Amino acid sequence: MKSMTGFGRAKAENAGQIVTVEIKSVNSRFLDLSFRLPRSFQAMEMKIRELLKKNISRGKVEVYLSIEDGGEKEKKLLVNTVLAKRYKEEIEKLSKELDLPFNLSGNSLFFYPEVFHLTEEEDEDNETVILEIVDAAIQEFVRSRSLEGEKLRADLEMKLQEMEDYLRFLKEKEPKLRIQYENRLRKKIEESLAGREIDEGRLLEEVAIFSDKVSTDEEITRLDSHVHRMQAILKEEQAVGRDLDFLMQEMNRESNTILSKASDLEITDIGLKAKNCIEKMREQVQNIE
Repeated sequence: MKSMTGFGRAKAENAGQIVTVEIKSVNSRFLDLSFRLPRSFQAMEMKIRELLKKNISRGKVEVYLSIEDGGEKEKKLLVNTVLAKRYKEEIEKLSKELDLPFNLSGNSLFFYPEVFHLTEEEDEDNETVILEIVDAAIQEFVRSRSLEGEKLRADLEMKLQEMEDYLRFLKEKEPKLRIQYENRLRKKIEESLAGREIDEGRLLEEVAIFSDKVSTDEEITRLDSHVHRMQAILKEEQAVGRDLDFLMQEMNRESNTILSKASDLEITDIGLKAKNCIEKMREQVQNIE
């Protein structure tokens, strides 16, 4: 299990240049990649993007690649022969139309735009080396996410144990509510009838109506199932954030229903504590890939 927040950095020398790659991420529902690359390396963005996708499934990820010159690189002079010929043809044509002498020399072509272009000599292995540095930063980035993910897993497992305690109380309390209500109702009827016989059928009917209205047995069962499902998911190694987020919604729904049905102060108190625990877990789950 990994967190969606992380940081990775790699730095190395390549062809007289210091290459630094930094990768950082924050939470996001989807995978959102952004890049800040020197212009000469922008053509590599797609390959870097593919490397990231192999290791990351969610998060807003920012990639920074910087180059520091450690020395002068060899220059290469490029000549656009096609354009030079075009200049010659057009100048010769214009000279004839204007009845001017045609005296174009090779030296003069040097000053015409785009005929000559000076560029740095490209190293054929340069891209491979850069991608290796990027990959090293990615691996460091993934390690930081994994370490943070383990902390989140431990915290969530502790909170799930807390939820189990709350559910244990609710399971034990639920059957007692019917008996408590029946005793209260019987006492109230006895006081109002002043010693006359109680209609047991009517009494049991009222108790049944009350039990059906306030029973949280189904909600407790579903909530207990969600807790056990979440404990199982936390043991998985792949991206589980979306599954956990869905479970948090379901657990929150069940806790709200339990609170809405609560007719006992102790159940209300435990229900509020359980809801608070679920909310804390939900906040943590937002950080999981």
